[in-house]
Amino acid sequence: MAEPVENEAVVSLRTSGDLHVPEGLYDHVLEAKSHLVILDTPFSEDVIAHLRQMAQRRGHSIYAWNAQTGLTSLREHGITVAGSKRISEALRFVLQSNRFGVYVIPADKRELTPQVLALLRQIARSKEAGEKRVLLLGADIEIQSPLDRLAHIIVHRHGLTGKLKLRDGRWIRG
Repeated sequence: MAEPVENEAVVSLRTSGDLHVPEGLYDHVLEAKSHLVILDTPFSEDVIAHLRQMAQRRGHSIYAWNAQTGLTSLREHGITVAGSKRISEALRFVLQSNRFGVYVIPADKRELTPQVLALLRQIARSKEAGEKRVLLLGADIEIQSPLDRLAHIIVHRHGLTGKLKLRDGRWIRG
């Protein structure tokens, strides 16, 4: 029997204190080798607020999906993508779009239907050029094979690790 293939594209990021978004998170998303990035974080709303700031500062096209409005621009308030109120419609739009964009989709188990998972696999396997990324965002995300091997996974944890480290001749927690 074959051994399961481990995903080598797993990054672990840690924050503590009042900082709820890992430093350089947006750059991690852009540098991912896969078009599908899974961010396992306890602070989804803080991440979306951070991405809104990045969109406004850098002028990048970053969209967030929700059931009420569909895909909505985080850079320009009120700009939505027509016909994207269902996740499957939004993901089809992403597949057909040739432009740069980061598309934030919440990882709600109720929304991850077989059709949506098939579209996410198609996005992850996509070979076309461009910096288009789908960011699946949520806490304790459970994605099954083969999607877990195709995606770039970022695991964000908050708080001290509890491990002692020697720094400048002193033992510190972190």
